[in-house]
Amino acid sequence: MRIVFFGSSDFAIPSLKALTEGGFRPTLVVTKPDAPRGRGRKIYDSEVKLAAQELGLPFAQPQDPHDPAFLQQLSALQPDLGVVVSYGVILQPALLGLPKHGMINAHASLLPRLRGAAPIQRAIRAGDAETGVTIMRIVEQLDAGDILLAKPTPIDPRENSGALRERLAELSGVALIEALQRIQAGTAKYTPQDHAKATYAPKVEKEHGVIDWKLPAVEVDRLVRAMTPKPGAQTRLGNKRFIVMEGTVEQDLYGMGIPGGLQSSGEEGIRVCTGKDLYRITRIKPDNGRNMTAGEFVRGHHIAPDARFG
Repeated sequence: MRIVFFGSSDFAIPSLKALTEGGFRPTLVVTKPDAPRGRGRKIYDSEVKLAAQELGLPFAQPQDPHDPAFLQQLSALQPDLGVVVSYGVILQPALLGLPKHGMINAHASLLPRLRGAAPIQRAIRAGDAETGVTIMRIVEQLDAGDILLAKPTPIDPRENSGALRERLAELSGVALIEALQRIQAGTAKYTPQDHAKATYAPKVEKEHGVIDWKLPAVEVDRLVRAMTPKPGAQTRLGNKRFIVMEGTVEQDLYGMGIPGGLQSSGEEGIRVCTGKDLYRITRIKPDNGRNMTAGEFVRGHHIAPDARFG
């Protein structure tokens, strides 16, 4: 099959490698243009472009994939299928209808649950026990296309969104190979989604990571894991902001503390009172500082007896 692969973030790279090594070498890799990042606004190469170069694949970086000149370039390739993984552009009918068998997408949830930009973070925040990857046909409506296959996977109770993202990126490659084998063999069957059961996972912004210590400790834990490594679970101590990187839930035998108040702090962690039970911080990062253990933090910061996170 002549496949055109669309992807931009590092999440797409395992899928690109899987296709190349699995007998479905893309005819062309399409990724976003190189872009500035960081405070210095230095121009960095697209990660998917670098991966394509490493794999010896031709690539293109159109400013707009719907530009008539680029559509003509794609049409000349006579693609059989478009494969989209974390491309970050809403594709329009002129592009969707160009490949012979249309376009498919690897989405990091079990659709119709958690359509949208942040399914991984939202799944952890919601306390889901399971998530997965869905291979679907791309249609104009967001993540609403018919499903070719789904690969479920459990969410580990201690897993943060960064670790889960890595696993789902690898699982996407596995799922895509199976999907392409079915398409190539003519055995692909698409099942319509039950749109009545659809839920949505809008983009997670920085302000969504602010910790409300009045919540039960289990909710604080889900928030921390969902927001790690980005955009970070934030709290304040005095006039300084900190990012909580890791912690655990502990039973509060007395239940007398004020939410945000410190019950104890030492090498084993910083025990913070919540709306129910304790949240023991084990790793914390000062704003613009380094990620450190709770013990390192306690040794390097004066913590008043009546200190309170808020």
